Amino acid sequence: MAKLTLETFKNFFKYYNEEEHQIRAIEELYSGLEGNVCAVYLDDQSDWVLKYRNKVKQPAESIPEKQWPITKNQMASIMGCKSSSLSDELMDDFARCVDLYDMDLKSIAYFLGQCAHESAGLKYDVEIHDGSNYEWRRDLGNIYPGDGVKFAGTGWIQVTGRYNHQAFSDYLQKKGEYDSKIIEVGKSHTSKKYPWSISGHWWHNNKMNEYCQSNPPVDRVGQRVNGRYLPNGYQARRHYSRASFDVLGLQYPGD
Repeated sequence: MAKLTLETFKNFFKYYNEEEHQIRAIEELYSGLEGNVCAVYLDDQSDWVLKYRNKVKQPAESIPEKQWPITKNQMASIMGCKSSSLSDELMDDFARCVDLYDMDLKSIAYFLGQCAHESAGLKYDVEIHDGSNYEWRRDLGNIYPGDGVKFAGTGWIQVTGRYNHQAFSDYLQKKGEYDSKIIEVGKSHTSKKYPWSISGHWWHNNKMNEYCQSNPPVDRVGQRVNGRYLPNGYQARRHYSRASFDVLGLQYPGD
């Protein structure tokens, strides 16, 4: 009689599906083995029975953490919010923003400080006022009925007007991304999909990256964003900017 090998023995179970002919075959095997198999091996709690009957859950493969310019914890620390409130989609758009406008760490620090104030720590991605006061503001490019409301302040830095929305849309298109909803829908679309990217476009369009390389005081950066000196909410702008520079390991440039 040929010696029973482990592979031969394992092959017996390989195609077992509890079909009728397999059950009859096992019954015949049992009758041949009866009296020659120690009862302990057939005990419900024996090691091999437990292993055979209970599928062991394999540890899930670790999913590599997404790589963003800064972490959720860093963003939350700057904004004064919980990291759990920051969705992956939001962080993805931040990464897109940094990449689109070639922001270095210093520009990011200034940018986050201003965005934090304008959005009250990422609480408001659209202007609180409905925008009806912007109707027919040709300096904002609002030349059609409803443009004021449709293109009211959007994104974390409150980008306003048809002109700015069109410029953002055109910029994305040059980069190979076309999104008709930027103009067709306006703020209710851009505020959700591009809260960082549309804010970053204003930053880029106004050459803020270049300006920030000279380490200007935070109040002067706020003046460029807000349009007056001292800028509206200058104390909050200072607070958020200081947090941003501290978290990113940069020296605060002063007020």
